[in-house]
Amino acid sequence: MRTYTPFESEVVDLAVWLLEGLKKGRTTERATNRILRATLRRIKPKLIGESLESRDSSANDIDHAVPMKVIVSKIHEGEYTKERIQSILDQFLVSVKLTKDEHTQVLKKAGLSKDMPADWDGVDPYSRYKKAGIKIKPNQSAHTTPASAPR
Repeated sequence: MRTYTPFESEVVDLAVWLLEGLKKGRTTERATNRILRATLRRIKPKLIGESLESRDSSANDIDHAVPMKVIVSKIHEGEYTKERIQSILDQFLVSVKLTKDEHTQVLKKAGLSKDMPADWDGVDPYSRYKKAGIKIKPNQSAHTTPASAPR
């Protein structure tokens, strides 16, 4: 489990508060999701890899390997506790360095700019890149299971 800074811990507390408001009917799901996505973006994702093309490019972007929309969906699948939300963020709030073209064009052309592939196993954070044909080199410090490491 990652260590959250005091600020990041407050962000997770705010997420729990927002979700409790939704559960009690104080707000709509659409409004909650929009605020939740914006709020969770304040937590820096762990960089787990880089595309082979990005090594030779000066124009790079950092991409959420699992889109925030998907992370928010995962959060809605269970109880709204701080521990559970942190567990989801530990697993899915990860990023990859891509070239600007890979980020804006290649993923978009594959229909994966904001979604995971339809056949996603719910675990592999690299599956969007595999499906789009983007070769990723995992960081040495990244925790990946043999099943999720790119080939």
